[in-house]
Parts: sequence; C-alpha cells; structure tokens
Amino acid sequence: MPAFIALNIEPESDSEDEIDDSKEIQIEEALKLYQNALKLDSQGPQFYEEAEEAYDALFRSEIFTYFESLSDDQRAEIYGEDINALSSSSEDLFVEPVAAALNADGSPSTLPQILYLAYKNRGLFILKRLKHQQLNRESHELSRTDTTESSGSSTKTIASSLRLLVEALHRDDTDVELWRQVSRVAESLGSTRIARFCLEAALEGNDGSVGVWPEHVFATERFERLLRLLNDDISESLMQPLTRKEQRFIQSHKAYLDPLPYLPTPSPETLSTFGGDQDSSDPMERVEIEVPLRTWASCGKAILLQLQKEAQGVVSLAPGTSYALALPPIPDTVEQGPSDRKTTADLISTTASRTSSSKSRSDEYSGTDQTKPYDVDSMLQSPAEIGVVEVQGNTNGLDQNPSSLEQNVINADVKQDLAQEADAGSQETRTMVLPTRKRSIEAAELDEGEDTGRSKSKRIKARTAVEDPGPRKDPQAKQLELWQQGELRYFDHIDEQAFEHTSNMLSIFGIAAADSVRESKADVLLFAGPQVEKGAKAPDVSSTDGDTLSRDLITSLNTWNTHMSDVLLHGTGIDDPISGTGATESSGLLVFLEQSAIRPRDDPSRAMLTGDRGLDAFANHLRQDWMPLDRLALAWMKALLGNGSFIQGTPGHNALSAYDALLWPDSLKETVVQLLVREDEFYFETFSSEVESLAESKSTTEDGSEGRARSLTNTVQNVFELHLDVYGRITNPSSEVDFQTRAAQRDRLERWASLARQALNCYEERYRDAIAEDALSIRFLWAYAALADLCENCPRDLIILYFQDLKCELEGRGNPVIDLHNNAVMPEISVDAAEKQISRLTTMDFFVGVFDSKKDDPVALIESLEPILEKSVQQSRTCTAIAKSQPANDNPDTGMTNGFDANETNGEMADSTEPRLKQMLQFLEKASLPMQLILWRRLIDAYSVIQYPPRILLCYLNCIGLIVGYLRSPQYKEQSAVKRQKELLRWLRSIDDLLRWTIGLALTDATSLECMDEANLCEALSNLAALQYILHSYVAWDDLIRTVLREPPKQPNNSASTAYNNAMDKFKDMVIKTWTLQYVLLREFATQSSANTRIMNPDLVLYLKLTHKALGARNYCKLSNKILVRLIKHELSRIDSFFDSEVEAAQVILDLYGLKICPGSKEVDDHGCPAENLDRQDAIDIMDRVLIQANRLNTKDLLKSELKTAIEKMQQVIRIPRITSTSPLRCNQDLINHFLSSPINPLDLRRSLQGVGQLPFRRINSETHQIAQKGWFFLHGYMALCKFRSQKWTSGAPTTDLDIAMMFLRHELDQGFDRWETWYRLAQVYDAKIEESTTWNSEQLNSGTEELAILQRNAIHCYSMAVAAAERCEEPAIDMFQKVADLYSDFGTRVYGSSREPFSMDAFGVEKFTKHFNHPRHGTYQGQPFKPITLYTAWKYACTLFRRSLRHKSDSWVTWYMLGKSLWKMHNCDESVLSGHRLEGYQPAIEAFIMAIKHIPNHRDNRHPEKDPILEPHYKLVSTVHKLVSSGRIEVEAGCKVLESSPYARRIPTVQDLDDWESYILQVLKVLRSADKANWHHRMVLRAAHIIYDDSPNDPMSILGAKIELTQQIFTKTMTIQVWKPEHERTGRHFVYTARYVRFFLKLLSELKDRSSIETLGRQIRKKPGKFFKHGILWHDFCTTHLEMLRDQCIFPREFSSDSIFKNISHDVFVSNADRLETWAHLPSTESPMIDILKEAIELKKTNSNLMKPAVIEDLIADMYAHLHDTIVPGLIARSNEEESRGRMRVDHLMNIEHPAANTPSPDRAGKAEDVAPARQRIRGVGRREIQKRAEALTNKPSAPQTVAKIVKTPPLEMDHPTPRSVIQVVIKQNEPIKDNSSVPGSVHDSADDESELSEADEAFETAETRPIFPNLEVKETTEDGDDEQEQTENEEIDLNSDTVEEDDQVEESEEQDGTVDGEETYHTPMEM
Repeated sequence: MPAFIALNIEPESDSEDEIDDSKEIQIEEALKLYQNALKLDSQGPQFYEEAEEAYDALFRSEIFTYFESLSDDQRAEIYGEDINALSSSSEDLFVEPVAAALNADGSPSTLPQILYLAYKNRGLFILKRLKHQQLNRESHELSRTDTTESSGSSTKTIASSLRLLVEALHRDDTDVELWRQVSRVAESLGSTRIARFCLEAALEGNDGSVGVWPEHVFATERFERLLRLLNDDISESLMQPLTRKEQRFIQSHKAYLDPLPYLPTPSPETLSTFGGDQDSSDPMERVEIEVPLRTWASCGKAILLQLQKEAQGVVSLAPGTSYALALPPIPDTVEQGPSDRKTTADLISTTASRTSSSKSRSDEYSGTDQTKPYDVDSMLQSPAEIGVVEVQGNTNGLDQNPSSLEQNVINADVKQDLAQEADAGSQETRTMVLPTRKRSIEAAELDEGEDTGRSKSKRIKARTAVEDPGPRKDPQAKQLELWQQGELRYFDHIDEQAFEHTSNMLSIFGIAAADSVRESKADVLLFAGPQVEKGAKAPDVSSTDGDTLSRDLITSLNTWNTHMSDVLLHGTGIDDPISGTGATESSGLLVFLEQSAIRPRDDPSRAMLTGDRGLDAFANHLRQDWMPLDRLALAWMKALLGNGSFIQGTPGHNALSAYDALLWPDSLKETVVQLLVREDEFYFETFSSEVESLAESKSTTEDGSEGRARSLTNTVQNVFELHLDVYGRITNPSSEVDFQTRAAQRDRLERWASLARQALNCYEERYRDAIAEDALSIRFLWAYAALADLCENCPRDLIILYFQDLKCELEGRGNPVIDLHNNAVMPEISVDAAEKQISRLTTMDFFVGVFDSKKDDPVALIESLEPILEKSVQQSRTCTAIAKSQPANDNPDTGMTNGFDANETNGEMADSTEPRLKQMLQFLEKASLPMQLILWRRLIDAYSVIQYPPRILLCYLNCIGLIVGYLRSPQYKEQSAVKRQKELLRWLRSIDDLLRWTIGLALTDATSLECMDEANLCEALSNLAALQYILHSYVAWDDLIRTVLREPPKQPNNSASTAYNNAMDKFKDMVIKTWTLQYVLLREFATQSSANTRIMNPDLVLYLKLTHKALGARNYCKLSNKILVRLIKHELSRIDSFFDSEVEAAQVILDLYGLKICPGSKEVDDHGCPAENLDRQDAIDIMDRVLIQANRLNTKDLLKSELKTAIEKMQQVIRIPRITSTSPLRCNQDLINHFLSSPINPLDLRRSLQGVGQLPFRRINSETHQIAQKGWFFLHGYMALCKFRSQKWTSGAPTTDLDIAMMFLRHELDQGFDRWETWYRLAQVYDAKIEESTTWNSEQLNSGTEELAILQRNAIHCYSMAVAAAERCEEPAIDMFQKVADLYSDFGTRVYGSSREPFSMDAFGVEKFTKHFNHPRHGTYQGQPFKPITLYTAWKYACTLFRRSLRHKSDSWVTWYMLGKSLWKMHNCDESVLSGHRLEGYQPAIEAFIMAIKHIPNHRDNRHPEKDPILEPHYKLVSTVHKLVSSGRIEVEAGCKVLESSPYARRIPTVQDLDDWESYILQVLKVLRSADKANWHHRMVLRAAHIIYDDSPNDPMSILGAKIELTQQIFTKTMTIQVWKPEHERTGRHFVYTARYVRFFLKLLSELKDRSSIETLGRQIRKKPGKFFKHGILWHDFCTTHLEMLRDQCIFPREFSSDSIFKNISHDVFVSNADRLETWAHLPSTESPMIDILKEAIELKKTNSNLMKPAVIEDLIADMYAHLHDTIVPGLIARSNEEESRGRMRVDHLMNIEHPAANTPSPDRAGKAEDVAPARQRIRGVGRREIQKRAEALTNKPSAPQTVAKIVKTPPLEMDHPTPRSVIQVVIKQNEPIKDNSSVPGSVHDSADDESELSEADEAFETAETRPIFPNLEVKETTEDGDDEQEQTENEEIDLNSDTVEEDDQVEESEEQDGTVDGEETYHTPMEM
C-alpha cells in the first residue's frame, strides 16, 4: 500500500487523531533563522547589515508571540488578573519543552534555548556594532547612515542592548559571564543599582566563596571596586578577601577583567552613592502629558497619574511648570465603508491589541448591572494610597525611572479603556481567544486566503481541497444526505405525534396548547439551518415574524460561549431568586431595594461617549493656554460636566453637558470620580468662589451671563449628583466600605449639597424666568430627597412627603421625564419614579418583617404573605382570561389593551380589599420578577417549616407561571436582543430548579397534589405547554447537530467544551422534566375531572409511550436521573389497561438496567441510557415480564438470545437464600433427600402410572416462595440443563452446568412445589450425569458402580414423581402433551437402560437396604423391605411407558425403536428371566421396528447435510430377522418379506433357500455398512463376522474370514480398537460391545495361533483400561488364553514341573549352573524356540503388572526355565571340564602354582556334586524368586559394550565355554605414577547398566576373602538383585610398602611386555592373567 493519501479525501478521524505539528515547524524555522544570523554575525563587520536583517527576521518569528515565550512581567502586564487562569490552562506549556530538530553541531534544540540565545546574541551584536561604529568615527569619515546619529544615539543603543540582555537573563539566569556583561552595560549607562544587582547575582551561586571559576574572580574584583566607589564600607567589610593565588591570577589576566572595554566608563564623580539612578531632567517651563489613547478617559487617567507622581515625588519639576495634553496622532486612513472603519482600539500596539481582544462578548452576561461602572472601594482611597499601590505593582531589582513607571501604569489603563470603548462602540459578537498550543489559522481567526508569511500546511490544503465544492457529488455525501433527511423526517413524525396527542388532551380541559411544532422547527431552520452554517447571514430576530423566545434561544445556541454556560449552569449569584439563599434577610432586602430603585430607561437614541469626540478641540484649547496641573484637571472636569461642551460641539453655554446628554463609559466615570475625590478641596474652593462671584455679580444683561450662570449651576449640580451616586453605592447593604470612608464621603456630599443649593438659589434669583422652564430645580429637589432617603436618621414620613411634593410638581409641569443615565441613585426623574419611591417607602416595614430572619413564626408569615401573593395570582389570571376572550386590538395611545383597561380591572379587584393589601398589590403589580420570586420563596420556606407539601408544590408551580409569563410579556420582548438572550438563559436556569423541586415533590409525596384545583391545574398546564414550545426549539436545533447538518459552536479549550456539554445536558434535563411534570398534572386532572371527561387511562398511557419514543430516539432518557423512565415503570404496574405493554416494558427495562428482555423486537431501540445497578426488588418487579418473554422462546433460541444475559444478571441479585438448620425449608429438603436415597419399590412405580405418589411438603410463605411459584428457579435450572446438553464435547465435559441445574431445581422443590416438569427436568439432570460419567471412558463403570446406581435410582425416583404429578393434571395444556410424551419415553429408556449392561439392574437392587422386622416366632431380624423388581418386569414396565408415550407422540421413531427392543428382550429371554410370565411373541417387536423405520425422517436436514443417516432401526430389524430365520422360528421367505420394510434391504434380491440366506443377509449388512460412511455403527461388522464364523466354527477359512471382517473396521494392524458411540446408542453400551469384540477376536487369534497379534492385542488391552467394560475380567480372560497357547507351544509335557528339577540341587550348584546357562544363552550362535517362548511369557508378566495374580505366569516361566536347565546344563558342564584339563598345562598356570589361590578348587569341579566337600551347614535351596530372576536374566541379552580404550587381543575361546560371573579388570596407566596412600582407581564399568552381564556377581565370591594376586586389580561384585554392594564395590586401597613388592614388580614386567602405547588403558580378563 502507498504511504500517501489523496489530498481531496479527508480521512474519517480528521481533527481528533491528527497531530498538530505547526508549532514544531515554526520552531525549526526560527532555529534556521537564528543559525543564519549567528553565521553572518561571526563573519565580520562587512556582514553586519545582513546580520541585522537576519536578526530582525528572527525576532519577527512567531515563536516570540507564544504565551510561554513571554516573561512573567510581560504576562502580568498583558493579561493582568487573567494570568492565573492562563497558567492553569496552559500548565503544560511551561513544563513541557517543545522538541525541535537536533543538529550534530550542538545547536539549540528547544524553545527556551532559542529564546535565550536569540536575546543574548542580538544584545551583544548591538554592542559589537557600536564598537565598530566608534572605530570608524576615529579613523574614517562617517557613513551616510551614521551621519544622522546624534551624540545621544550611543546611549540609546546601549540601552536597547541592555533590554535584550535582561530578556536573556529572564530565560536563563545561570550565565555568570552574562551577568558581568549586563553589569558593565548598566555601569556605562550610569546605573550603579543595576550594576551592583548583576554582580551580586553573579556571585550568588558561589556559596560565599570566590575563586571557583575565573568569572567569579573577575566579578568579585569588579564588585569590590564598585563598593569602594559607592562608599559602602559595611558591605565591603563583609566580603572575603581574595587569596594570593587569585590576586596573581587577576594580575596576569587584567585584559579580561573588563568584559566590554569599548563601552564608555563614567567618571567616579558621576557615580554617587545613590544618585546614579535619580531623575536628572532639567526644569522645564512647559510639560506635555502623553496620552496613550485618543479617549477622554485616557486623558483623565494621564492627568491623574501625573498628579500621583508629583504627590509622591517621583518627578521633580520646577515651580510654575505649565501643562498641556499630547494626544496620539490621527493615523492616515483610506476612505472606508462603515463596516471597514477602524476605531482607535484597532490602532494601538500589539500588546494593547491583544489585551483589548481578550474582552469578549461574555461581558454582556457577567450578571452585573450596567449602572455599576466602577469600583467604589478603590476610588475612595486616599491619593497617597492610590499612588503607592500603582508604583509598587512594578518594582523589581532593576531601576524604575519615571518614564517606565508612567508607561506601565498607562498600559494598564489602556487595556481597560480600549475594552470598554470597543464594547460601547460595537455590538458585534466576539469571543476571547486564549493562547493555545495549536496556533492554526482557525485559532487565530484569520482568513486562510491571506498571506500569513508562510505557505499553507498539507493538512490545511487537504482540508481546503475536500471542502471545495466540485461539480460531482461524492456517493458517501449523497448517502449522508439521505440519512440526514430520513432522520429529520423520523424526528418530525414522532414529534408531531407527541404534540398532537398532548394538544388533544389539553383541549379536553379547555387549555389552549402551544403553537404547532412545525413553526418552531421552521424558525430553527431559518436561524440555524445549513445555509447559516455555510456562511449565509441569519435574519434579524426583530425583523421577522414568529416567536421571539424561540429565536432568542436559537441565536444564543448558535453563538454559545463559556459565560453562557456559566449562567445556565451556576446562575448569577445574588440575583438568582430561586437559589436556596435567595430569600435570606440581606439578599431579600437587597432585591427589594433594587426593585424599588429607579432604573434608567432603555433609550436607543441616547448615544455613548466614545472615541475622540471633541478631544482635539479641547487639547488645542489647552495648548493655547498652558496652565498648571490642577487647573488642567479642572478644565477637563468642566469639559465633561459643564454646558457648552467641546464634546457636544455646540458653542456657548446653552448646550447640554456630556453628563446630561451622553452615556459615559465605565472607565470615564471612574476617572471622574477619582479626580473629584482626590481634588475635592481644590474643586470645592474653586466652585465656591465662582458661586460667590455669581452671587456678588449685579449684571444680568451681560452677553452670555445667563449661560455661564446656568453652566456653573449645572456643573455644581452634576458634581453633587455624582457624590450622591458614590454615597449611595457605599451605603448599599452589599457594600463593604469602612465607616471612615463613608463618613468622609458624607461630609463631601453635604458640602456639595449646600453649594448646589446656594448656586441654584443665586441662579433662581437672577434668572427667575429661566428657572421656571429649567429642570435644575427639579433635579436638585430630587437629589435632596434622595439624600434624605440615604440618611439614617431622617424620618420616613418626611421622605414620603418629599416625593409626594415632587410628584405633584412633576404633574404640574406636564409629567416630564428627565433621564440621568450616568447616575445610579437617580437615573430617572418622573411621576412613575416618584410613585415607585413612595411605594417603596410605604411597604418597607412590611418587607423588612417578611425578610427578618429573627422571626421564627412561619404561621404569621404565611398569614401575612399568602393573601397578597394569592390575590396577585388571581389578578394576573383574570387579566389573562380577559385578554384571551377579547379580540386583539392594541391601542397604546388610549391605554386600552385588547379591548379592556387593565388598570380599571385591577382597580375593581383592589377596591374590595383593605388599604394595606391594596398598597401591596399595587407594589407587586409593578414589582420585578426577582422580587416576586423572592416573596414566593419566603412563602415556600415557611410552608417547609410546617411541612405542608401541597402548598409548597403550588408555590413552585406559581413561580414557574411567573417566569413563563414574564418571558412571554411585552416587557421582555421590548428589550434589546443581547439583553433578552441574557434574561432567557437566566430564567431558564431558574425554571430548571423549580422543575426539579416540583417533580421530586409530586412523585415522592402522595399528598402533594391535594391543593391543586382545576383552576390551578389549568394554569400550570398552560404554562408547561408554553415552556414545552420554547424548549422544543432547542430540541430542533439539537437535531441539526445530531444529523450533522450544522456543527456545534466551537469552544476555545477543554474546560469550555465540558461546560458547553453540561449546558446542553441542562437543556435536555428541562425537556425531560417538562414532559414528566405535564403528565403528572394531566393524571391528576383526569382524577379530579368529572365522569363525562373523555380522558382515560389509555390516553395517559399513549402520552407516555409517545413521549418516551420522541425523547428516547434522541437519547434524552438517560438525563435527569431517568425520571421519565422511572415514571413509566411505575405507571406500567398501576394502569391495568396498558396496551402493548410488553414492548414498552421491554424498552423501560432496557433504559433502566440495560437488560434486553424482548429479543428480536424492532420497536425496542437503544436510547443510550447507562445501566443502573439492579437490586433484588427491581429484579422481582420485572420478573413476570421476563418470564413471559422466556416462555415464548424455545430453549435453544433462549440460550443464544440476549434475554439469557438479562436473566443471569437478575439472578445475581435475587440469589438463592441459604438454608440453615433452623430454616423451615430444611424439612422439605430432608424429605426430598430421604426419598431420593430410598430403594425403588415396584409398587411405587405402578402407582405412579395411576397418579399416586406425592411428598408431604411443608408450605412456606416467603418472598422466595413467591419467586419459586412464578417458575424463576425452574427456568434457571432448565436453562443450565439445556446449555449442557447443547454443547458438543470431544472429551470429558465439566458438569458445572448440571450442578447448577440441580441446585435450582432442587431449590424449587424445597419451596414445596410439586410440579411434574420440575421432577422431570431433575430426572434429566441425573440422566445427563450418568451419560457424562459413562460416555468417555469406562472407569466409572468398572470402579464406581455404586455411584452410578445412586444416580440411576435418583433419576428413576424423579421420573416416577413426574409421571404421578403429570397424571394428576386435570386439564393439561396442548403444549404439555409433547412434554409428557417425552417424559414417558425418557422414563422408559431409563428403566430399560438400567436393566441392561453395563448397569445390570444395580439400581433396582435392595441388598443394601435392609430393614428390621419383628416376627412372632423368630423375633427381630433383618431383611429386605420388599422384593426388587425383576428383569422381565422392568422390561414390561418400560414397554408400558413407551406405549403411553406413543399415545401423545406416535411419530417418534426412537420410542418405537426402544419399544421393539424391550419386546424383543421379553420374547427372547430364557425361563430363568421369564419367571412365570407369559412369553411374548416376536410379531410385536417386528412391528415396532417396522414402525420405527417408517417414522425415521426421510429427508436429511438441509442445514446439516453432513449428518449420517439413522441406521439403528434398520440394523435391529435385520439382526432380529436373522436370529428368527437362523433359529427356524420363521421361514426364509417370511424373513425376506419382513426385511423389505427397510429401504436398504429392498436393493438385494430375495432368496428362497436357507442355504442362500447367509449370503443374502451379508449383502444386506454390506448395504447398511455402505450407508454408514463415517463408520460409527460397529455392530453390523460384528454381526457379519459372527454370521461367517457361526456357520462353521471349526473351518479355518471361516475363522480367517471372520478375522478379516473385524480387521477391516474395528481392529487395525496395530490392534488399535476403533469403536465409538453412535448418536442414538445408550451410554456405556459401546464399552460392553468393545469387550465382546475383544473376546471374540481373541478367540479367533488363538485358534489361528497368531502369537504376535495376541501379544500386540494384549498391550492395547492393558494400556487402555478405560475402553473396556469390566477390564479386569477381560484381562484375565486374555492372560488365560495367552498362557494356554504358550504352554501348548512348549515341547515338554503338561505334567512337567520345575519342582522336580530344582528340588535336590543346592544353591551354589544352581548359581554355577545358572551362570553357565546364561552364558550359553547370550552367545550369538544360540538359537532356541524355548527361549523365545520364555521371553514372551516374561513380557506377559511385565505387561500384566500385577493386574492379575502372576502365579500362573510364574509357574509357566519356572517350568520352561527348569526344562532348559535340565536339557542344556549337563552339556555345558562337560565342555567346561575339557577346557580345564587343557588349561592346566599352560605356562602361566605353572608359574603361579605357588600362589595360595592355587589351592582353590576349579570351577568345573565345583560344579560336580561328587567333588563338593560335605557341608557342615544346612544346604541352601533354590527359591522361586531366584528362578524367576535367572529366567529374566537368561532372556536379556546384553548389547555390545562401547569403549574407547584399546582392547588387548586374547586367544580365542570356545564359543560354548562359560565365563565366570565375576569379572576382574586391570587398569594400567603407564604415564601416571602411583602415589602413596592413593586409592585404586575405579573400574570404567562401575556405572554400567545393572541388566548387563557385568552387573551381576556370582554368589560364590560373596564369602571368599581372597587376596588379589595383583595389587592394582579391582574386583567388582554385584548382589543378588543386580546392585553393587557398598562394602565390596568400593575401591580397596593396597599398601604399596607391603610384602607384595615383588608381585608388583612382576605385574610391572608383565605390563611392559603387554603394555600400552601412549598411555592407553588395557583391559585384561582373568583368563589372560
């Protein structure tokens, strides 16, 4: 496969699995730029220009814009307080290095290294270039580029280098040399502070000692010099002096002491102790204050900063210095359209722009009021505190000059100003983009088409190519489109069903449902469809018709951000009235005050003060008239507060001020307040003097005097109002300002109030006509009333009179409205505002009492608060009902709405109430929604204290109605789109809490709906219907996301994505809760409604089904703790008329527990619900439905279905309880155990057929009893049984499943249930155990017959109980007949099988069941309790069972087959078995076999064509007919006619003569064997062999023919027996047949005298005992036959016995003769058939291995050995004597005649009885064991020894000459001297095999203590058992200093003559010695 993919194909896992390597690529590019710059830098001055360009290119690289590339100060400066959030979200950016390409030359490979080296080398490069320029100035004319440099350019160059080097130290502060260089640069600039700091840092890592490295030594010297210049004697005294070695080092390296010697060195006079860093600017007469931005707020902050610096003494200015403002220049802009025009915020530096872009649209959702523009606490600080805080914010080890301080402070202000200006001037949606690791084009929000400095990556190109629409459509895209359309159509269908059914149900109660769901989806497609996703502009919400709420929600979803998630998930803090703390005393009063507070109206025509409006004119005015700083600040303040403003652009003093006409940004108001507080004394004195001048002035006709007076009065009033605003904020209950600050501000407020009154009085006196039309007097009166309201000691009645008078005044002036948007205390002056203040003051006491937490009387609270709230609800319902009943006719001019006057209606309702209640209703009528919810919350808390859930639920529903009503009201729709979206999310979150509490209360408390009458229910259902419609907009929008028609909103990081997902889940939760609560209320409404209401339970059920289907298809059911699914589960058990309950119940169980109980159903879908832990009670609840589904499936399908898994999981939690000794179940358990262990009574078997037989169980009422009654335990037992029976095994299978089945079935019986099928399946379990024990081997049959008998007895007992219980069934079901038929058939098979081999009636025996009897004559005795059932009776009983089975299931061939076998046994039995019964005829058996053949399936199973045909009935018919014909009971013709019933026999021509019958029947068997292609059926082979053999058993040809038949299939050449169990054969029978086959075949082999085959067959029999029934008896028969045949092969008569031979022979003579006989037998020339027969007998003995008693085998072996001894030994003795005679005449014998060994008798003479001296002791006889051992040694011929040594040739011996048993070996090593006290080396044969001829020693040498002739000879002797004896096999040490030195010499001479060559060893035999 190629390693590339096409660029126009986007892989499936595109974005998630793709590794973004863009950052690594940028680092690699920066590394290349760095290397290029470094290379050019090192090539000399001629390349400096190119190096400068290279460094510029490097620092333009994107790596310097990374978040992790910035220093800590830069991060704090840019991001401010957001640095912590950025650090936590980008933690890996700081700790994980970015790997780049590694170079072999050691180039930097990580981002920190590149940054460090880049800053360092560029800083040093600047210094190097400066050095080169200085040299050029001295020797050459300056170049063109250098001529423009001033004398101060060097200082600027050095300063720029210092900044770069400092940045390098920020990245790596371990470079000591770099610290020295920075210190030198700072010293050249005159900064001793920086120089000292750098030298101290260079010496920090030296641990107080110097001289470690040269850099430390140089730094120490420079530091001492600097301390001397600074006269710092204390620090210099603490320095450790340099050693002599270090001083010598400095003297010898003086040239390196100064790291940068070309830099200018200031004189010591200029470096004073502390003066090197002080400001040294010359006094200036005029100073321009630099303004960073072209905004009014920036100008004010610049002025404020200059005031702070002068106050702190940071700058020293000459007296009389005048100031002006220096605005930034206006950038040159091209003519642009409105959409392309840039504001000042787009023209700042990179740092400021990044900061301004960080303020996102989420600020609109911050939850703070727009009237809170600044932080009052910080504004009210003293001037000194403000300055100190700002100065200390940027202190570090380096110097801080005034310019840098100013820049840092201004930068902080720049960010805030720009952000506010951008927010005020633009309503575009923006999101904050934080620095992330992935710096893609999407993250940067750049156009991919523009040139970004580098080419696009392959990933972007590939994506672009894929997204590029082509002329051809991808087939996959077409399939996706079809799938999307299908999914949307399906969602539309199920939604329409659910909403239509809900609408019908609501219409029954007279409730108008919501609009059609199609309209909601149309709005979703319009505002969020695929066309909008692809880039089309969505229509404006306000410009289209439709529901505003849905479209607001869609718009919010399309532009979702993190703050929206926070609002929806966590609320808005104290503004949330639904939260648990929303009704506390402080928060409640706060909401009340905010409610009663006057808020500014939303006036779209009111503009905001943004940009540089009028700022240039103001700055030019200042430049024309330079003024002191305080006067400059006052001029700036008058420009904002006075009339005739530069901002308004209107000359004169008649124009409105910027305070009155424009909305100020927060930063501007904050700056104004700070200046007012800071310069309060100066401003107050100035304005006081002006007011006094106005009062003293007498001219009123002067031009402009009126305007100036009005401007002065207006300015003072504005200052007064601003101070009032400040004081109102700091006295707010939520304010934490201390008392001193409040007192100071109150003093300021009172002074300015007095001044404003004085100014207004002056203006009124002089211009009385103008004041009548001016609003200044009204503003002052209102401000004074507000001041009185803020004062604590002012009486409330007096304040009410103030506002009443103001109301009258305003009414007298025509109800004017004065808007003061920049003042939060008095934003509006109007009649409505006055009424609101009056209402607040009059209801203050009531609300204080309501929110007083100290009052703990909930009843009193309820009595006071509930009537008011109930009246308000009734009033609202009445207005709503009238509005719905009247036609739509809105007339705002007349105040009439929908044809009626709302105020009139409210007045009518209020007239009937008391005055106090009337005031409260009026207040609530105008109260805000949070205020109303707070009151309802207090009422809920009161009801919670008294624990009255019905009223609590009603309050919750009323709160939901209030919120829904507000969202549908014009008050909501008239707001701006952004504010509406904010309000919608806020109130949806509150609705979610209310829904959660309401549903929890309604579902958990049965009495919670008692207070819900029809009116309340109708109102609640109407509100929920409206809420459903709103929330369905989200559902439709989510469908677009689900079907991939649009992508979800992109989130900046993982935390934002998590919050987004949680917020979407919150929407889904609300959808679920809304539908659920609606059902609960509908159910309650149906219960309370009258009888003629058409809504019934089926309607409710259909509601649940449709809702579950609609929400489950979208995977919503898993949310809200599956509350809907749990409700449906509860309703399933409550409503009896639930139709199609099975499918819905299966769906509910799947959603709750993950259990699929309805396999194969297409209506049950996976709703994505996580499975819960199933407990016992839940499992019992769903048990009935699971059992219904399980009973519908057959067992085979059940085991393969998912229902089996569900059943097993349920059983894991239900469990079988443990039965203790005291448990009532113990009685039933013991009763069953006793019954099963009892013997089989024939009478009980007979009674069971009559339905008699039942155990007296004890009934137990328990939960487990009910479970057993449902059949749960039976189901598990039967499943385990079927699982075991369905598995195919090739070897023994574990019986775990059977044990499990037995446990469950027995447990059901223990519960006292006497079901026939339970007994039947338990009997089958026992049958399966029997089958498993007898199928694979016969070990259990041969050894564990008692265990098998117990299992059979248990099975028969269970069958009998099952038959009795089945007979008792009065009206059995139709499907029961088949099972009962199987019961009778299995019972009959069990009885018949137990009567036949291999079981042989063991189960029916009663021998071990004795019982005590009392006889009148004989007394007490033991006997059998009853007579056991006979064999014939068992067959007859089985026939009865088979016949009953055929009544219900007549087409079962197996039953007919077993019936025929039973009948045939009854016919073919002898008299002993018949025992007086009538003999049955053969005809019923023949007819049964014919019926079995007839009912065999004719066609083979197409699914399993490999299955073999069923041949058992055919063979049984052939076998039975052959027996009948052979015995003469039927004629040949009749037999052929009967066999024609088998299709296999029809192929063979019939015969008439008995002589032809044999060939005929053999042909029929051959056809049957041909049909058995797998050779499973072995009985046909044996039948053919018997037919051949039985005809003429003495004929060798018949015997050979029978053998050939058997060897074709059953016996192989190696005598392997190939007999397997056919499918329909009873278990254990094939082992019986195998034993029969072996006996018959053994008979044939013995008659054929085939000893080799018999021997091979014996090994097979002995090796595989598990293949034969009664293996021990079979082996005994085999050994007997084999021994008889071996004895027949012997040449001695049968009367020959070994006792007669060895009876009179002594042991020594026997040993000598045995050695001769053994030597003779081991000669290669020896051939004797007796030895072969002896060997075969010995092999039989070994094979027997004591399985059979070996006495018979040993007798045969002893007889054959005795025969050999008697016939062979005499001849061997004669030959030995002849050899001895010839050997005595040899020379070596004569030389050794003196040796004591010569006196020893010769071996040949020892063998003669007459030469043996008479023994003094008793003669030792020959034992039986020794004969067996000698016989075995005789047959074991040793193999030729393998030696590596050279064997010395000896004279040839006679082949028949015997050799002695003891062998003496001489080992001589010529090259190795013999050491003293050394042991004789052992023989090389010491470790030889014990069975060789050298391993057995002659017993004649056991007692001989002869001294060896040669000292180095080693004698090796063996014991009788062939093992070396320890005391004689050890090497015997021979003392070389003994008297046998002469003999040793002889030996050495002999060795020299015969010796070896090259140290080879020579072996000598005794004959050679």
